[in-house]
Amino acid sequence: MDSVQFDNAGIPMAGNLYLPPEFDPAQQYAAIISVHPGGGVKEQTAGQYAERLAAQGYVTLAFDASHQGASGGEPRRLDVPTNRVGDTFSAVDYLTTLPYVDNNRIGILGLCAGGGVTIKAASLDRRIKTVATVSGIDVGATFRRGWNGTATVADQLAALEGIGGLRTAEAGGMTPAYGTYVPELGDTTAPRDLQEAAEYYLTARG
Repeated sequence: MDSVQFDNAGIPMAGNLYLPPEFDPAQQYAAIISVHPGGGVKEQTAGQYAERLAAQGYVTLAFDASHQGASGGEPRRLDVPTNRVGDTFSAVDYLTTLPYVDNNRIGILGLCAGGGVTIKAASLDRRIKTVATVSGIDVGATFRRGWNGTATVADQLAALEGIGGLRTAEAGGMTPAYGTYVPELGDTTAPRDLQEAAEYYLTARG
């Protein structure tokens, strides 16, 4: 695994590049970009998939989204789906600069919230020839309609009012408020899959 950096409209992006066994730089390989879940980083799930896919003969890239992890971008911890689509375009840009990557065989894998990102990116960037997701989720739809898709229009309008109020308060000097993707550990009122996500993301592992 090699630590790499590439540009995203002036934002330095941090990635981990994985090469196949018995890698030969004189050959050309199919490549796969592994896009991490919301709130994740390249060393977690995205990196695990990238490592395993590299073992199957692909050049693979896992990277931190802009504003997150070791990538640049201010403010920190910002997670905007459209920004992440742009991040993905820059990852494709980077792969096309590698002489051992076959530009006609670049694919993309999206994990959880990265799934919606990959679908959107693949619909706009014709350089992406294939797309797959694992537990893919459309974050925009989730924010609009709630985790189970049951939010009413009134609920959605109330959420927008609240967001507008927070932005106004922050513009007036209030410390920025941060939302979370997953509930607190042990919150049994949350949907079961979110409880499992909390256990996965918030439990330290050796």
